[in-house]
Amino acid sequence: MKCRIVKMIYQNKDSGFSVVACNTGDTSVPQAARNAYCKEEIQFTAVGVGLPEPSTLEIEMEGKWVKDKRGMQFQVKEFKTIMPKTTEGIIAYLSSGLIKGIGTKTAERIVDKFGLRTFEVMDEYPDSLLEIKGITRKKLDAIMLSYHGSQVIRELATFLSPYNITPNKIQKIYEEYGEKSLQTIQDKPFSLCKINGFGFLTVDAIAKANKKPPNDPMRIEGGIDYCLAKALQDGHLYLEKTNLQAMVHNLLNDGYEAEVVKMLDVHNVISGLVKEKRLIYEDGAVYPAKYYGYECSVAKRLVSLFLKKDYMPLKVNELIDESQRELSITLSPKQKEAVRNAFLNKVSIITGGPGTGKTTVQKVLLYLNTKLKGGTVLLTAPTGRASRRMAESTGDRGAKTIHSALGLTGDESGEEEGDMLDAYFIIADEFTMTDMVLAYRLFRHVKDGARIVLVGDVNQLPSVGPGNVFREMIQSRILPVTTLDVVFRQKNTSRIPVNAQKMLDYNTELDYGDDFAFYPAADAVSCAQVVCDLYKDLIKTYGVENVQVLSPYRKKSEAGVNALNERLWDLANPKTAGMKEIQANGLTYRKGDKVIHNKNKNGISNGDIGFIRDIVEDEDGGKAAKIDFGDGRIVEYGANDLEMVEHSYATTIHKSQGSEYPVVILPWLPAFYMMLRQNILYTAVTRAKEKVIIVGSKKAVCMAIKNNASSMRNTRLAERLNREYNERIAEKAS
Repeated sequence: MKCRIVKMIYQNKDSGFSVVACNTGDTSVPQAARNAYCKEEIQFTAVGVGLPEPSTLEIEMEGKWVKDKRGMQFQVKEFKTIMPKTTEGIIAYLSSGLIKGIGTKTAERIVDKFGLRTFEVMDEYPDSLLEIKGITRKKLDAIMLSYHGSQVIRELATFLSPYNITPNKIQKIYEEYGEKSLQTIQDKPFSLCKINGFGFLTVDAIAKANKKPPNDPMRIEGGIDYCLAKALQDGHLYLEKTNLQAMVHNLLNDGYEAEVVKMLDVHNVISGLVKEKRLIYEDGAVYPAKYYGYECSVAKRLVSLFLKKDYMPLKVNELIDESQRELSITLSPKQKEAVRNAFLNKVSIITGGPGTGKTTVQKVLLYLNTKLKGGTVLLTAPTGRASRRMAESTGDRGAKTIHSALGLTGDESGEEEGDMLDAYFIIADEFTMTDMVLAYRLFRHVKDGARIVLVGDVNQLPSVGPGNVFREMIQSRILPVTTLDVVFRQKNTSRIPVNAQKMLDYNTELDYGDDFAFYPAADAVSCAQVVCDLYKDLIKTYGVENVQVLSPYRKKSEAGVNALNERLWDLANPKTAGMKEIQANGLTYRKGDKVIHNKNKNGISNGDIGFIRDIVEDEDGGKAAKIDFGDGRIVEYGANDLEMVEHSYATTIHKSQGSEYPVVILPWLPAFYMMLRQNILYTAVTRAKEKVIIVGSKKAVCMAIKNNASSMRNTRLAERLNREYNERIAEKAS
């Protein structure tokens, strides 16, 4: 049936499933399926995966009519675009969105130049398009990849439609395998596991549909990779071999009546991967090879840096006294100890909760380094927000993220060489957030003889990425650690640091008041309503930028981040007549929206929060959002780039690490039982500078305070640090 898609009724950006309104002249459309309000043409609803955006293009669809509670709809099995034969049609085709890199204005220029021969030119003489204004070699390559791939992509979309593969992932398959894409995934489906974003479970379903043997070594290998990847997501660097074998065996036999994969089969494939050095086996543990390398390298480099000879300058005690007079501060004995440790050792650690004076110590360290002519300083932290807060609190505007200091612009694998850091005195704040990969990147670029001070709160959540670097360094007892334990913030008047310390002491008798309030809510629905009511009032007083809702869950609940963001969005930035908007990845963004960046890219760090200051049109008629991330960092994002951001009126507690907000609203319910842990609650509460409001259940608060069962992570860094240190000392003694 020939038709045109005139309206996108619904689109799921994750699965690619769409519901569209179509116009047609085909009288075979059943009366029950026709839109009674459309008089000029026959209009009906179609559903399918990967359907194109509305346009003037004609498409030919194959499928069947189905009836459900929504009425009669056309279920699309496959479709193809009918190539136009008029200049107007060619312009419409080129600018329809099917071909990346061509908007309306560029399409018009191409057709003005080549007319009805446009498709012939694109097929036979593509370099001729370089004559068109705005088309560079790089852009032409992208255009032709998209143009030639459109048919293959449609075939892939049809074949993969039962598996909810998104259009973006289908594009990735084509970019990897080109014209052989369909044949490749039919013959060797597990090759899809090489492509970022393809999970083993999805690929396994495709393999089953293509009658691939369930004990295929490639399937077993895929299962092993899946289990180890899941372990990395949970923070583990390795799995015990017996556990790994059992996990893989259960995974591969799940859904089968008989045992289709033997334990011996799994053992043999693991052994083969160990021989190939893709996996490392050590004392019962199986590591992905590169993560084993990261852990070993961090241990060796840290010990090497620590053992560099150093003597505390004679003037340190005198300068500590001088710094107190010059900076108008009074240091506690522990703070003085932290300063001495920093100048007595090449590597030292400072830990403490909110208000215990970690920032004050950093100011003194900078003062002493200047007086002692200690060399170039680098202030750094894992996130952009943490580094900017470090700059504000110390007065040193040179603070950078670790990524930025190392010259990393994206999600590099960590194999980069790069130059050594040009700094002899490094202070790294919020180091609790640093995972094993980032620690590896940092320490291997610290030059010999440099002094490094690692600062953090060991009671906060560990890093999102694998490893538990800060805690393991402390537990090794090799490196000097100073624990700051006296609360100074706001002269002890704030309830926030006082209650935070009570939580660490398992004391459930929290002190509630104006700056640490509690509002009861019986369930997620009522909790969400209270949160929204409070948010609406608080942003009038504090402003949207100063009020943050934090939730332990992203999904699964009306009080989770996703559901709350939808409601808070309309409270903080309601739609008004003429308000500029941009659609991207099935979401809508408005001028004025508060968003969070989710990747290290374009000079913006993962976790940075910004505001959409304007929505503009580019020369091809497409839209772009200008996002202001502060400090003069304004970046223009097209619709494709907006996949890197999301609304941030609410964010997860994990995502908030390294940040501070004047006001935090925290939904906290018994239904969040998997997240009712002391370190999660502590991290959320300590993000607030002025006011914490907990909404939910005091029983759930008490459950969290009493639950210090921080999930153990499989990492051997502390053990390696001890071993490496003892071996070095033994070498020196011999």
